[in-house]
Amino acid sequence: MNMQSSTDHATYEERASYQNTGLILGPVIFAVMMLAGNFQTAMDPIAWKTAAAGLLMATWWATEALPVPVTAFLPIVLFAPLGIANLQDSAAPYANPIIYLYLGGFMLALAVEKWNLHRRIALLILSHTGTDGRRLIGGFMLTSALLSMWMTNTSTTMMLLPIALSVIGVITENVPNLDKKNRDNFQTAMLLGLAFSATIGGLATLVGTPPNALLIGFLNESYDLDISFARWMLIGVPVSAVMLPIAWLTLTRFVFPVDIQESDEVKSHLGKMHAEIGPMTKAERRVAVIFSCVIALWMLRRPLSEAFNISGLSDPGIVMAAAVLLFLIPSGSNKTPQLMSWHDANRLPWGVLVLFGGGLSLAAAVSASGLAAWLGASLAIFGAFGVTMLVLAAVIMVIFLTELTSNLATTATFLPVMGAIALEAGVPPLVLLVPVTLAASCAFMLPVATPPNAIVFASGMIKIPQMIRAGLVLNLAGAIVLALISLFWAPVVLQ
Repeated sequence: MNMQSSTDHATYEERASYQNTGLILGPVIFAVMMLAGNFQTAMDPIAWKTAAAGLLMATWWATEALPVPVTAFLPIVLFAPLGIANLQDSAAPYANPIIYLYLGGFMLALAVEKWNLHRRIALLILSHTGTDGRRLIGGFMLTSALLSMWMTNTSTTMMLLPIALSVIGVITENVPNLDKKNRDNFQTAMLLGLAFSATIGGLATLVGTPPNALLIGFLNESYDLDISFARWMLIGVPVSAVMLPIAWLTLTRFVFPVDIQESDEVKSHLGKMHAEIGPMTKAERRVAVIFSCVIALWMLRRPLSEAFNISGLSDPGIVMAAAVLLFLIPSGSNKTPQLMSWHDANRLPWGVLVLFGGGLSLAAAVSASGLAAWLGASLAIFGAFGVTMLVLAAVIMVIFLTELTSNLATTATFLPVMGAIALEAGVPPLVLLVPVTLAASCAFMLPVATPPNAIVFASGMIKIPQMIRAGLVLNLAGAIVLALISLFWAPVVLQ
């Protein structure tokens, strides 16, 4: 889950030159497009204006010339005056049900974090992985991936980082005859594994990373296709299940070979950390029950709806009900009367929710104006290389682009384009839309690519060339995995 997107990168004092360039370039492109609109005959005038607005948004999103959520407000500002869509139609996607799926998921994640349930889960898993170097890294990666399926990858990484650094310290101080190369490889593989697995785990669920939820909203808006939480997991979980061992083997066997044997000192240290947590508090147990009920209802929603004839039961409704309960149920603690207070909700990433709305509003205009159909016809030539090459090229392009741009903004920009290309090429839209969406979250090479990378890089124990070496391998492996799953598995389970 990616609660902290790249919406918060730089303050005014820290603005990079490319941001200032983008701030000017976007309006220049928009103005040129608008002036040329009276002379072009390539497409309908409304589609041309939509393209102008879309290029302005894409430029500002790509360069982060303005905070990414601020750019997402442009459909409300521009579409009605330009005649693209009236204000009501432009604003409607900002209240799309998928936004409330994420809002409720964020609140539930904050409650898990507030009462330290995530830390208990992490140490419980790690206590069963053993203390062999490679297994220990595997345990951290599995823990990180499982937690990131349900809470933010930023929070997951920040929570596990102190534990990882502590274990690294115990290893380096207590394992006998540990040479410098083995020590450096262990700490590098441990920290990169922590970051990479948080990203990989987020692919598995709709609340794991924002692009997944944006895709579901886009499919519902554009194709009237409703993908349930459980059905998405039939795609996301296999991707995570394949990518996680690939990442573990890449880090511990090939790029940074780890050869550290079992250590009683490390086992004792993990046991001490687990003991320090103490027994579960009442609040922790209550949050755990709500959390478990939400997951169970998400998995069983369709069977329950059919069995009890409940037509209105939905994934967003389930998690929003849980969010309301968090503010109603007593915590049994002196910390706060209820499990959640509105003060806790101040940490919600409202900008991500706004970005959802802006992306869906733009996507709706691209489809309704005829721009999507024009793009599909213009780009249909790529289909001549075959579906496999089309999917692979799209995935590689998005994976490397999202190293430098917001994954959510990249997804919002490319979904309508890829949907149009798929239709024009005569392939099911899901064949292109699913891998492109997942690819937007598969950024492993640079610290700026995703918050988990930035967090472990800030430890000062990793150099950028090390991250690039491992990340490049995973980017390429991810492209192949996503292409294969999207070609042969996604159309079957999401049909």
